[in-house]
Amino acid sequence: MAEANWQSDQPTNLNYLSPVNFDLQINKLPKTKYFCTGVTLPGINFSEALHSTTLAINSYLPGDKIEFDPLNIKFVVDEDMKNYQEIFNWIMALGPGDDTEDFRDLVGSTKNATNVFSNASFENMYSDATIIVNTSSNNANLEFMFQDCFPTSLGSIEFASDQQGVEYAVCDLTMRFTLFKVKTST
Repeated sequence: MAEANWQSDQPTNLNYLSPVNFDLQINKLPKTKYFCTGVTLPGINFSEALHSTTLAINSYLPGDKIEFDPLNIKFVVDEDMKNYQEIFNWIMALGPGDDTEDFRDLVGSTKNATNVFSNASFENMYSDATIIVNTSSNNANLEFMFQDCFPTSLGSIEFASDQQGVEYAVCDLTMRFTLFKVKTST
């Protein structure tokens, strides 16, 4: 029979997680970090395999695929739109949306005499990102480190002259990544 140990089973930290105590760092987007107003910690999904039985019930087994939801970021657009532009330019270079030279510059590829591209560094297509979750005392507590991030969506900005008062422009950014890890800071 299992024996309860009431004292050791109690939590040591009774503070609740505050959703306003966070920092976001994206290596490739320094101007976006400062104006970040929200970030959603992505969900994680694990596949399952159906195990058929002769009974009238199905049984499930752990699958073989892990899938992450996208990293969603909300930021206030600065007056010069520098943070919007750094994301826009990254997406256009990944495309390439305007010119193949953009992608070539992004990955650092060179064209030789026979017009063949070489020496590309595809790491430049990606950027690592970190969400730092702080304690109630505003000290770093946990770090969620995202590897190989790249933007997939940059939200729209609405301009309207019929609004009452000033509501500053807010924009959404969606990023995909390969993997994220959790590290304790304290």
